[in-house]
Amino acid sequence: MHINSKDNPRVKLFRKLLSSKKAREEHGLFAVEGARNCVDTAYEAVCGRIKVHSVFYTQTALTKYKNTLKTDSLFSCARPEDIFEISDELAKKMTDEGNSQGIYMIVFKVDLPFVAEYIDKNGKYLVLDNLQDPGNLGTLLRTADAVGVSGVVMTDNCVDLYNPKVVRSAMGSTTRLDLFVVDNFLNVATLFDELGIVTNAAVVRNGENITEFDFDRPCAVVIGNEGKGLPKEHSDICKNRVTISMHGNIESLNAACAGTIILWEMFRGGSHG
Repeated sequence: MHINSKDNPRVKLFRKLLSSKKAREEHGLFAVEGARNCVDTAYEAVCGRIKVHSVFYTQTALTKYKNTLKTDSLFSCARPEDIFEISDELAKKMTDEGNSQGIYMIVFKVDLPFVAEYIDKNGKYLVLDNLQDPGNLGTLLRTADAVGVSGVVMTDNCVDLYNPKVVRSAMGSTTRLDLFVVDNFLNVATLFDELGIVTNAAVVRNGENITEFDFDRPCAVVIGNEGKGLPKEHSDICKNRVTISMHGNIESLNAACAGTIILWEMFRGGSHG
């Protein structure tokens, strides 16, 4: 099927999903942009993890990204009537990004309840508390996906998980990971404690050195706000505090850097002291 007008209802919906958290929440949908992201999303849809609402593509994109695009997945991840060819001109109008790749999707959100039946009691988790920068969140989701976390838990005061900047920087990880959004940090600590998953607060100083800490057990690392870190009442709830040892005059790292280092150490395997 072809779409030629920016006033088409699906094109207008895509634009709303890019610009409005309210629209994403009301419709239970989010927007995906770019060849690599859409390929990964299509694969997850074919595997049954997610459901695709709409696919938009240009003939130029199919040719330009033929080595990236797996057209079998792209054209089978949604119903034929939900897959649309668009013009290059319309593709440029669908996004505010200057480098439109001509491949877009609308995808149904997956909202997992944070309850015991969805938690792996032998797993390792990343918990994010009041993280505000979309780039940091996207980077941490991608890192968590790469090292193999069992899931990522976010407090509801974090930046929107489906913010387009998060989706772009996560590079498909938003559709591969088990993701949970909770309204109360205490609920996270309580459930993990009940399941025997040890919570470890990442703090700038006065925590146990991560290179000497025993991560070789079911556990979670908790990363706080970029500027303020974790509230004291939240770090106090956690079973342990862990710190990255730094040299020179460096006092702290940004959340994405710190989280990446700790996640790598957590999956490297146990105590190294």
